[in-house]
Amino acid sequence: MISTRDNELGARREQGQQGLLSLSQLALDGMEQGVCVYDADNRILLVNRRYIELFDMSPDIVRLGTSYRDVLAHSVARGNIPANELDALYASRIALIAAGEPFQTRQTLASGLVITLELKPLPGGGWMTICDDVSRLARLEAELRLQTERSEHALANMSHGLIMFDADSRLVVCNERFLQLYDLDPNVLKPGITHTEAIDLWLARGNRTGMSGDEFRDARINDVLTRNPKTVLVTRHDGRKIQAVSRFMPDGGWVTLHEDVNERLQYEEMLKQQNLMLDAALENMAHGLAFYDSDMRLRVCNSTYQKIYRLSPEESKPGTHLSELIERSIANGAFASEYSPQQILEAARARIENNDSSPMRRRMTNDTIISVRYCALPEGGFVATYEDITEREHAVEELSEQYRRFDAALNNMSQGLCMLDASLHVIVCNRRYIEMYGLSPDIVKPGISMREIMEHSCDLGIHPNTTAAKLYADYVERLREGEHTLHRHLSDGRIIKLNHKRMEHGGWVVTYEDVTERHKAQARVAHMARHDSLTDLPNRTLFREKMGEGLNQVAIAGGSMAVLCFDLDNFKTVNDRLGHAAGDRLLRWVAARLKENVGEHDTVARLGGDEFAVLQRGPQPQSAERLARRLVEIIGHPPPLESQSIHVGASVGIAIAPDHGLDADELMKCADLALYQAKAKGRGAFQLFEPRMEEEARSRHALEHDLRGALEGNQFHLVFQPQVRLDTTELTGFEALLRWKHPSRGFISPAEFIPIAEENGLIVPIGEWVLRTACATAASWPDVTVAVNLSPVQFHSRGLVSMVTSALAEAGLPPQRLELEVTETALLDDSEATIEMLHQLRALGVRVSLDDFGVGYSSLSYLRKFPFDRIKIDRSFVGTLGESPESVAIVRTIASLGSVLGVETTAEGVETIEQLDFVRECGCTAVQGYYFGKPCPAAEVGLTIETLNAVRRVA
Repeated sequence: MISTRDNELGARREQGQQGLLSLSQLALDGMEQGVCVYDADNRILLVNRRYIELFDMSPDIVRLGTSYRDVLAHSVARGNIPANELDALYASRIALIAAGEPFQTRQTLASGLVITLELKPLPGGGWMTICDDVSRLARLEAELRLQTERSEHALANMSHGLIMFDADSRLVVCNERFLQLYDLDPNVLKPGITHTEAIDLWLARGNRTGMSGDEFRDARINDVLTRNPKTVLVTRHDGRKIQAVSRFMPDGGWVTLHEDVNERLQYEEMLKQQNLMLDAALENMAHGLAFYDSDMRLRVCNSTYQKIYRLSPEESKPGTHLSELIERSIANGAFASEYSPQQILEAARARIENNDSSPMRRRMTNDTIISVRYCALPEGGFVATYEDITEREHAVEELSEQYRRFDAALNNMSQGLCMLDASLHVIVCNRRYIEMYGLSPDIVKPGISMREIMEHSCDLGIHPNTTAAKLYADYVERLREGEHTLHRHLSDGRIIKLNHKRMEHGGWVVTYEDVTERHKAQARVAHMARHDSLTDLPNRTLFREKMGEGLNQVAIAGGSMAVLCFDLDNFKTVNDRLGHAAGDRLLRWVAARLKENVGEHDTVARLGGDEFAVLQRGPQPQSAERLARRLVEIIGHPPPLESQSIHVGASVGIAIAPDHGLDADELMKCADLALYQAKAKGRGAFQLFEPRMEEEARSRHALEHDLRGALEGNQFHLVFQPQVRLDTTELTGFEALLRWKHPSRGFISPAEFIPIAEENGLIVPIGEWVLRTACATAASWPDVTVAVNLSPVQFHSRGLVSMVTSALAEAGLPPQRLELEVTETALLDDSEATIEMLHQLRALGVRVSLDDFGVGYSSLSYLRKFPFDRIKIDRSFVGTLGESPESVAIVRTIASLGSVLGVETTAEGVETIEQLDFVRECGCTAVQGYYFGKPCPAAEVGLTIETLNAVRRVA
């Protein structure tokens, strides 16, 4: 039986609970956020006033016990949610709540408010939603987006290239014009890279500054440190001039504008030259010349004018009035006039106002007579010319002087000239005409007929493959057609251009111009337009013409023709290591070898870069394969360059007409596909086109397209394979391995998609994702390492070291727990730069291992240049230990080498106890393979660690 005291205690407890609920409700109602709590049956347990107010709902409906669906239905009725979305919205949110993960969404209500809803599952079942009014934040975000779009639009449409750095000397933004101006890759030159890295990329593109790269880099860094606004002129990789203007911002950053000023500089230089020519012409004029402004003040004059009027440069400087010039000239005794200076000035003003340009005579004190003309200018002012006409005034000498001048002009012409009367007899000819044809001046005189001149010239052997009679007949026939131009090709190779003009009273004026050099220059230009300037081989244009001609012959006359496309292997390495001059010498050597080994009627062309092509007639494909085999062998053994041996080769793709088509584009596509296949074989090979290659190319293109969206689509994941120390069977770490699960194709082998990613550069963002994900995952493990593979392409990205540093910092992973695996391929292209990067990584505390040792060059120089922490023996040797004595020898040798160098050696691909015992016997220090565990997802790493630790304890 329950006592009265128990009843009282129960009543007080219930009152206390009710009091607490009331206090909780008061606290909730005082919150600025809306709160609603639902039980496991999705019914309201608790709701505050702010929640009801935000959604403009009725407290009579939204109250304790109301179902979530009824709440949504009421919100629909209030206009907050479209009616047709009710069922889908309810189903999706219940599903998300059932998943047990909190989530957020944003909603615009009928009132115009923008709110955020945060839905959280509760530990004991049920869930709650917290709502907040973010309308002002939404407006600010919209305004920010608008401002950002405007800024981006302005940047994108600037005529200048723009690049901006922050106070830490890191790239903030550069516009499309800047990238286009210097032909830079936006995937490499992107926000976040340092100023120094940007300079290195800019210099690597071939841009020049008039100083060495180090000097330029130091100068720019000093400009930044001293905040020195500067304008510099640089030379783009193609020779164009770019003006760069830097300005510093108050926050410590700076912006630089880049403008292509090539045309402007050329125009300024042209104006300068024109001014020089004008000055030269002015000073070499026979006439005196002076230019006056509208106030009759002198602006410019030549020395002839000063000499005529006995004026010094100081007395005739710009700005001097005409009246003052007249007074000084009279005072200096240049001329004595019966008129006063004022009368002379008024006479000049009257002529100018009346636009009277007739000459005035001025008699000078030295008995010379000067003809003065005033010519008014439309824009104001006038030009005065002063001509000495003393000789013209002497009637007796006038006629002889005219003849003398005419004769001097005639015989000092650069062209030959001959005047013929209506019956084609010579009236007059100049000395240049006689010299041009090598004629005798005793024969070619006024009165001789053109027929006789042609007979004389043919006797001299000037005109090859013709007779005087035929030459004259053709000449008369051409004259009947009227004025014309013709070209004579002389026996000594010269080309003479004849231009015929009718004279007013009958007869002809014929000019003769030696255009040999002009024709040669035109021929050179035509040759250059169709030939490669470096090798003098036909270029792509001429090659396509020759291919078209060959295909037409095949189509009409039958037979076959091969197209061989060549591509040099490792040519970029030669350019990077030895410089472009050495690369050019190599290209010329290759061109010479190609020309030496093809047939007389075959065509060799350079298509661009390190790409060559050959058109070959003959029995096919036998002839093409023989030629390809021979050239692959020859090009694979080039001479040393810069006293250094080089490793290059040639890959060849072959297509045959008509077997693979008679269309030039189709045939080139087939040859390119075959070339791609030859490179896939391992380079230094040739391949005949096969129809299956088109399907493979399409498949590869589709895979490449899908690969571009794989990272953003979260299709990649990592698996981790354990690495075990041999002497103690202790787990030392895991290697992170990349996996791609395609939405429709399923799992795709890394061997299939990694090479594609390396070719198109996607390996850089993918590699960064792998590194960051692996570090973040390993941060939660015990004290074991995580090994991440680096692609050779990642070493070309100058931000590799900073990316590794950032990944470690974000994950909170100690550097000594990260091991980076590199292959020998990464060291081939630019070993010095790569080794330097590896030293920087080691300085961080990161471990570095040499992966797949034994399958490449296996150069011991790499082990000497860099102290690797580990050498990994490729699984291909471990897998054939029981079958191949060579594999046994290789494993023993590498393990012994590691022991001598004090470097750990890990055998990959250990799957059996026999393989384990053997690699232990060989001296390997660690193993990795299915024997200790297959690659597992991150979620199973803990179980793998426990399993291996248990095995170790049992062992």
